[in-house]
Amino acid sequence: MRLYPLFRVLALPVFLAYMGVRLVNPEISVIGDLLLFNLVALLASISVFAARKTASSTRIPIALAILAWTSGSTISSWNALMENPLPEWPSDLGYLLFYPLLFFGLVSALKDPRSGNHIQLLDSLIIALGISSILSIIALTATAAELGLSDYELFLKNFYPIADVLLVATVLVIIIRSGLDTRNLVTFVALALFTLIDILFLIQSSSGSYRFGSLIDSGWLIALILLAESQWQRTSERIKGSSHPLFGTVIAAVGSGLIIAIEILRPERLPSGAMIPAFATLTLAFVRMSLALIEAQRLNEVTILATTDELTGLANRRKFIAEIATVERGDIVILIDLNGFKPINDNYGHGAGDELLRQAALRLSRTFDRDWTFARLGGDEFGLLVRGGGSKEEIANSIVAAFSYPFQLTAVGEMRISASIGVAEEDGRGELLKRADLAMYSAKRSGQSIAYWSHLAPDATNLSPLTDRR
Repeated sequence: MRLYPLFRVLALPVFLAYMGVRLVNPEISVIGDLLLFNLVALLASISVFAARKTASSTRIPIALAILAWTSGSTISSWNALMENPLPEWPSDLGYLLFYPLLFFGLVSALKDPRSGNHIQLLDSLIIALGISSILSIIALTATAAELGLSDYELFLKNFYPIADVLLVATVLVIIIRSGLDTRNLVTFVALALFTLIDILFLIQSSSGSYRFGSLIDSGWLIALILLAESQWQRTSERIKGSSHPLFGTVIAAVGSGLIIAIEILRPERLPSGAMIPAFATLTLAFVRMSLALIEAQRLNEVTILATTDELTGLANRRKFIAEIATVERGDIVILIDLNGFKPINDNYGHGAGDELLRQAALRLSRTFDRDWTFARLGGDEFGLLVRGGGSKEEIANSIVAAFSYPFQLTAVGEMRISASIGVAEEDGRGELLKRADLAMYSAKRSGQSIAYWSHLAPDATNLSPLTDRR
């Protein structure tokens, strides 16, 4: 019997027990407000860990987020109930870690599992941190003079509602991208409730009316239980779109840059504590830019490899066919087949044959203009596409001339070969590659070097080697 589903429901009865203790004894107590209260949060964290329906990249950060909140709450409860209080900073740290961990868990749901690209995750983090830095500046600047608090105290006071709003916004993005399924709905309700309780807590704390162990504290537990339950719900498999929020990323980076610039030019103008999210935003923006450049370079290399012949470095057949599909009237296609290549390849080995192909490709490349498309089509066959017209006779004769002197092969020595050349010009009749191919084979059968597809030929029988130079 599998026991892990039992962890799904354990937090609820403990929460009911906590509420029962509070009803029986409204005063704060170690059993109710230290043990049972924080046990509910701990069981909610364990419930998320045990939710096998959720990917580990999502449930582990969320579980750790609730665990961090639990640690902060436990220290805070201890200090409120015990005579020997612990330092406050571990409690603040636990509450603060809740937000980035939960954010990481939620953002992982935005990432397409079929893609290994992490730029989208970075974009979400940049936007979140950028908004945090801008809102923190506004909030800290507005309240610093009134409350006379330190930057650290102001940061803590304003961080929580800002972070809550960002979490709710993240869930809304998830709903927009993947639809309103049960998991997203429960998650949204949980975080909306958590945000509401945080705001009420800050209002009561500012007015001095908050009392530890009051009913408002139960709202946090209900939100955590709902958050844990959401991870047991099935989620939609569909993901709408894959474009990155580049505009938001740019705005966040520019806003953070302006904040840092103001701080440099006017050091006393802005609270220094708000510089942390601004620096983090720009750091992630540079990381994102670096990853984008690496990705662009990788895609460029993949494209080049997909359209390049590995042996000669020329364009390959795929690239040549793609270029042929866009020819215009007057463009010329020339096919070149090496005569006598097979005996060399058979008698002296593939190494000699490969060397001959590389030398032939290099020699011909030096003959052609750079804006012409020259490709190896396979074996010992090459293709040339000349755009914008030109003298096909001059081009064909230059190819013949390129084979007029011998090749020097490493293992063989001096070796002479010739080529059969088929030429066809785009005249609106279509099948340009096929006509050039028929012309080349006509040249090979006739023993001539060059054959031109006749404009007057209704079929391949009118191919005339060497003499038809239209």
